[in-house]
Amino acid sequence: MHKKMSKKFTIVDAHEDIAFHLNYFKRSFVNPEVPCMITLPGLQEGNVKLVFNTIFVPPKQKPDSTLKSAMEQLATYEELYRDCEQDIYRVLKPRDIENLDDNPRIGFLTLMEGADPIEEPSELNMFYNKGVRVIGLAWNDKNHYASGNDTEDGLSEMGRELVKRMNDLGVTLDLSHLNERCFWDSIELTELIPIATHSNARTLTDHPRNLNDDQLRAISKRGGVVGIVLYNLFLKTTEKVPTLEDVYAHTDYMIEIMGEDHVGIGSDMDGARIKDFPEGLKSIDKLQSIAEFFIAKGYSESRVKKIMSGNFLRVMGKNLR
Repeated sequence: MHKKMSKKFTIVDAHEDIAFHLNYFKRSFVNPEVPCMITLPGLQEGNVKLVFNTIFVPPKQKPDSTLKSAMEQLATYEELYRDCEQDIYRVLKPRDIENLDDNPRIGFLTLMEGADPIEEPSELNMFYNKGVRVIGLAWNDKNHYASGNDTEDGLSEMGRELVKRMNDLGVTLDLSHLNERCFWDSIELTELIPIATHSNARTLTDHPRNLNDDQLRAISKRGGVVGIVLYNLFLKTTEKVPTLEDVYAHTDYMIEIMGEDHVGIGSDMDGARIKDFPEGLKSIDKLQSIAEFFIAKGYSESRVKKIMSGNFLRVMGKNLR
């Protein structure tokens, strides 16, 4: 007999492309007129209490509009903090994520997906002052700091300097998107607990965006967490359209390799087309179905709580200053 979920779990989602999607479609965050996966009511219905809200500049906007796009996205978040102050707040310090279960508002912890907007390492302070607390050094492409999974170069000297400055400020390193050479260069330099906000197990889905077993072990050895990403190409384990079974397969495999203290959720919703996500997981309010499925599969409530929120909360509670 399957166990039944007794309550909604608190959810931490370590990757949501909110501002990029809002700006691209010029849509409302509350009552959008275009099809989308993330809305404020959806986050509330799904009991998503902490979001890693991204700054993402697509390649077609680089390099001419990189900084402009990043600043526009930061301005969009400032508008949300102002216009939705009863529902959303900015996360800057460890105290901001304490007692999350009882907080009626949703915390936004800003993640820069690709450090291209930081034109010089010395400019990190400016972005830190604007709320950036997690940085992935590169997206799929190459920039002046690092190389993503579509390229082969390692970490540059500027990249090494940027990681050192991140250490000084308490800015967490996100290892998702880095090629393997940059992954190892970067993880050896960070003095904080490293994370990969949205990556799956390469052993199950052989895509360069996913992490191999050695990389998973390296993150867990340092106390870090990897967020299960729901994008179909990184998730599918058969020729069929991915479902909750694939989410469970990646989670269970990664727990086997890393332990239950090192796996979380990094949905990447609104980072691709709605049709590129699994059946039953096409809007942010559906994340609770992952927890329900895990319970039905026999996971304890304590394990599910770690996956859905506790593991990322532990790491960020230690890394934030």
